[in-house]
Amino acid sequence: MSDYKALDFDVKDRVGTITMNRPEIRNAFSDDLKDDFLKLFRDLQYRSDIGAIVLRGSGGVFSGGGNLKSLNESEQTPVEKRRRIQSLHDWYQLYFNLEIPVIAAVDGAAYGGGFALALGADFVLCSDRARLCCVFSRIGLVPDVGALFTLPRIVGLQRAKELAMTNRPVFAEEAKELGIAMEVYPSETLYDEADKLARRLCKSSTAAQGLTKKILNQSFNLDANALIEMEASAQGLLLSTDYNAEALASFVNKTPLAFNWEKLED
Repeated sequence: MSDYKALDFDVKDRVGTITMNRPEIRNAFSDDLKDDFLKLFRDLQYRSDIGAIVLRGSGGVFSGGGNLKSLNESEQTPVEKRRRIQSLHDWYQLYFNLEIPVIAAVDGAAYGGGFALALGADFVLCSDRARLCCVFSRIGLVPDVGALFTLPRIVGLQRAKELAMTNRPVFAEEAKELGIAMEVYPSETLYDEADKLARRLCKSSTAAQGLTKKILNQSFNLDANALIEMEASAQGLLLSTDYNAEALASFVNKTPLAFNWEKLED
């Protein structure tokens, strides 16, 4: 029996796959899904056996974002509603700060919070039928789930304003042109391509991948001196790992390497 109510999670060959599995509500952010995310991302902080994560939806939809029906039915006070939104950030901060590469495989719609969820991944791969939309202001809200942080850093401030204020959908090829999507694939091969990228990421040191991600995520927030200091601290830690010692020994002694430095397999 699954430990989760609104998602499935499995691990194979060091690749963790998260599947949002409430297609009847377009994989919206139900209370069950938010609870599952919080539990899962807390656990993933301490998993050393996972080298990459693929995040996807079921039923031909990535995620429709917030559960509008539950929001409309709520009789909470403004303070209670604010805390409800903050509860989104509890799991989102864990997700965004995971020291594991995350690939969002977007097939079908990624609207509102689902769009923001994809933006928080390290890599976004879209199918040719993907549609992404920052739809918040259409229902009288500002973008949340980290979108006001990630979107301008990906597409630039002016384009971020245009997408957030017009609520127009972005289709797969434009998403690639804007830098939202790294690649676009046919729908029937999207998940295979996501798994292929995940396996490539698993060929490197998980610790090195995690610290690289952590530093790059701060690269727009800190000055050069602070970033260089973070590099030095990370390098000091990594030079003390068994992985680095074995890789250097293999290189110096011309023995088989932990992975092929010249050309990684497809």
